[in-house]
Amino acid sequence: IGAPTLLVATGSYLARPKLRSEVHKEGTRRQFELHLKDWLNLPLDGISKSMAVQRHREMEKFPSGANHVLRSFRSVWNHARRTNDLPESPTNAIEWYEERPDGRIIEDLSAWKTRTDDLFNPIHRAFFELILYTGFRKAEALALEWKNIHEDRIHLPVTKNGRSFDLPIVQRHHEILAPLQGLSRTWVFPSPKSPTGHLAAPKRIEWSPHAHRRTFATIAMEAGILEEVVGRLLNHTPMNITGHRYVRPSLDALRPAMQATCDELDRRLGFKKD
Repeated sequence: IGAPTLLVATGSYLARPKLRSEVHKEGTRRQFELHLKDWLNLPLDGISKSMAVQRHREMEKFPSGANHVLRSFRSVWNHARRTNDLPESPTNAIEWYEERPDGRIIEDLSAWKTRTDDLFNPIHRAFFELILYTGFRKAEALALEWKNIHEDRIHLPVTKNGRSFDLPIVQRHHEILAPLQGLSRTWVFPSPKSPTGHLAAPKRIEWSPHAHRRTFATIAMEAGILEEVVGRLLNHTPMNITGHRYVRPSLDALRPAMQATCDELDRRLGFKKD
């Protein structure tokens, strides 16, 4: 039996028992259809190192995107290599582009408030408010369903790291979500124009969704929250053995940190006086 095609290998990779979110899966498929379309029906062993290097160079105007697409291809290849007689990944010949993390946060929260208050669509406005007050990743927020919004927490069935996650929430979060009640039975951020039924691309503003996540983390730290606790709120995997394997703080134990972060955001945005 010959090597599988890239299309078949991708399907097998995305069907792994350790599930990733549907948004991640769909994003991988779209990347391959857009940038590796001419490879999809080729057997993996028909894709050479020179082809990988050339495709990477062709995308040099978007270095981060080039790296991401070819690294996703490498993951598919390595997964297929477990059950097929394949050589090392062709991507081993690639010289990866240097990537410097953006690192920007929302420096001027007053300007942010003015900008989001001016958004005509209340769904977009609530989206940016929620990710600022939760630190959620863009994809996690966009796919939120009402059945996973509870009085004391928001439940994410699948996240970027493959695990489910519960984030403690407070009254401020319910206030942000209140204008969206009744717009959809299923989706928190609905969009009838989207094939998924939920918002796919919120309106672009001066600050990226990830800048909101970094701002949430920064405000939490400046409010006196310990770095490891901030990591727990962001659903980061602890690096040390104790944090990773043994420590399992309850939602109630994390709630004061969330409350303190929201209070500090409110203060800086002018919702509360010093």
